[in-house]
Amino acid sequence: MDREESRRLAFKVPDLRKKELRSKLTASEQQELDKGRAIMAETYPNRTTEQYADKVRLMAIRNFTIIDTTRKESLFQKLFKQENSKEYRLRFPNEEEDVAEYTFPFTFGLELRDLMEDVGLGLDWPKMLPVDDGMCHTDPLEEDDKEWFEGFPDPSWCAGKLQEAKNLEEKAAAHSEEMVQAIQWIQTHWENGFKIYADIDPWEEDDL
Repeated sequence: MDREESRRLAFKVPDLRKKELRSKLTASEQQELDKGRAIMAETYPNRTTEQYADKVRLMAIRNFTIIDTTRKESLFQKLFKQENSKEYRLRFPNEEEDVAEYTFPFTFGLELRDLMEDVGLGLDWPKMLPVDDGMCHTDPLEEDDKEWFEGFPDPSWCAGKLQEAKNLEEKAAAHSEEMVQAIQWIQTHWENGFKIYADIDPWEEDDL
């Protein structure tokens, strides 16, 4: 494998990991992920077998507004006709009440995905759970990030889909108490108007 191909595969791992959390990969995508993980394992031999993501953090947010915090265009930008990039932030009236999180291992996230497929939500689960990596609700947002948050599904629709799922409670109980707790957390927050997204926790630089 040439160097350029190795770089391409390594850079593609994050996107494949995000997709994998919501739906099963195709055979060719799985092959690319396996190759990319092998490359990263050689580069960072001290890392775990997960290669790139050890855990998933579900973020539940509600009652937020998106405010424009773009800085005023500077004289330098005006003179040289440089673009003044837009910047936004999420604002919450009460962050303690309107933000919650739930963390579990990445492998558990794949089991959750499989369960959702097993109860008939294979087509809806990717729409129900937006996924990104390193997406903190307190960070400045670019235009694409703003549109991503604006595109979250209606929590009541998501809660309704879980309620319609066939034998979800029984199959969650058969899996583990951890699965029951995770689904109860998700369901409760959707029912209470929270929008939920999954943040795949990437490697910290100190771990590399």
